[in-house]
Amino acid sequence: MATAHMLTLESGLAVPLIQYNSTMDGDGFYISYNDHDIDTYGCETTAFVIGQMEGFLILNGDHRKAYSALIPSGFDACLAYFMANVEQANKRSEHLWMQGRVVRLPL
Repeated sequence: MATAHMLTLESGLAVPLIQYNSTMDGDGFYISYNDHDIDTYGCETTAFVIGQMEGFLILNGDHRKAYSALIPSGFDACLAYFMANVEQANKRSEHLWMQGRVVRLPL
């Protein structure tokens, strides 16, 4: 669900800042949960985002709990989780495109 915060500009004008995704940071990656863009993805999704948005490995559903437990173990642990659940990959996931490019995926 989207969260809103008020941001006060230098002029003193307060404007709402809306964040649709919730994120969790890792070392060289982050996890992004999206329950807003259902029309685009077909359902709620959890993305394992590599680097500075260099690749998006997207699973259908809410995988925050599992990823949260794996983030302290690093990139490889989160990648292993994605691969163990690749049958839940969203149609917009880049895991097939990324093979041999940004990261070597064992497909």
